Amino acid sequence: MEMLYRYAMHTYYRWKYNNMVAEHVTLTVPKSILGSDEIKALRPNEREDYIRAVILDILRKNDQGVTISEVIEATSFNRVTVTKHLEYLVAVREAYKRERGIGTVYFKNGKLVHETDKSSITCGNKTYQFFRLENPDGVFIYIQEQEKNELRAINVKGGLMIPLHCFQSFMKGLMHFTTQTTLGEEEKKNEYQ
Repeated sequence: MEMLYRYAMHTYYRWKYNNMVAEHVTLTVPKSILGSDEIKALRPNEREDYIRAVILDILRKNDQGVTISEVIEATSFNRVTVTKHLEYLVAVREAYKRERGIGTVYFKNGKLVHETDKSSITCGNKTYQFFRLENPDGVFIYIQEQEKNELRAINVKGGLMIPLHCFQSFMKGLMHFTTQTTLGEEEKKNEYQ
């Protein structure tokens, strides 16, 4: 019986995926994308930043989401490169992904609820941006870590999304952790004195 269920689900998702592919969507892409020779002429760091910026711009302009194949078709970047950059954007919470049938669709991660719903603090060469974002999964507080590189360009180093309804308990837990950790360090210092 379980095998019959698996077969039925596999058949359903294959049909759904094929219909999704059949509804070929034309992506909105940046006005000018460098050619492969121009991209190869960039320094490795500049190349990575450029490709990531193009993919992020595509995500920003296509609210319905994009697949890896659609990005490849629109940009002529290779599959490994597109996959690597999309997964990086998911890892730093600039994007999120949804499994649809046997395919994966990537989306820009949320929109500001209000333009005033952002703030930042700087600590050394790192900046922490705070945003209140809304996406189909709900409203979130998004904390993004940014760092200036040697060329003074800002790189996103990571991010954390906390559902708004959990944010107060998150902060309480963080304060509790900080207090316990700090107390533990103070006790160790006192033992050695």
